[in-house]
Amino acid sequence: MGWSLRARLFHWLTAIAITAQWAIGLFLLDGMAMAGNVWLTIHLSLGLVILALTLLRFGSRIFDRAPRRLRLPLVAIVTSLGHAGLYALLLLVPLTGWLGYRPAPFMPPPLAFGLLPMPVLTGLEGISPRTMLSLHALLTWALVALVALHALAALFHAIVLRDGVLGGMLRGRDRGDGDRQA
Repeated sequence: MGWSLRARLFHWLTAIAITAQWAIGLFLLDGMAMAGNVWLTIHLSLGLVILALTLLRFGSRIFDRAPRRLRLPLVAIVTSLGHAGLYALLLLVPLTGWLGYRPAPFMPPPLAFGLLPMPVLTGLEGISPRTMLSLHALLTWALVALVALHALAALFHAIVLRDGVLGGMLRGRDRGDGDRQA
């Protein structure tokens, strides 16, 4: 048995949001030039979407258990650590971005989706917004690296191991046509 439709939707919606978020952050936001930039509003909004998807995904794991698989102990450990790292970064990257956003007088107030006022998060005394945004950038690159490793691992499962792991996330079943039985 593979992943449920709910789990697959959370996975792929998160993947799409992360890809869009990374592209916007890397190519369309540029320091102080982002003041009044519509891409900043989109970036803030997508960050909230990623945060919400991650929290909903945690909640859905109560109902959607991971498919049982026979794994070598080392593979199970590496898989667990990789997923824990991804989940941690899916929480930390949006939170550090939100904590680092301090609108200057000339900057627009943070509005999610251009409509909903977002509170400016404070409370980390002694940590400047610049430091928080530097941490946000560092964690973003760590997330990009882990996502790349995650994708490579999925391809390894599909091409080398042919164990149906990728099919479980694509089609909701472990074994598809052409997959060999282990």
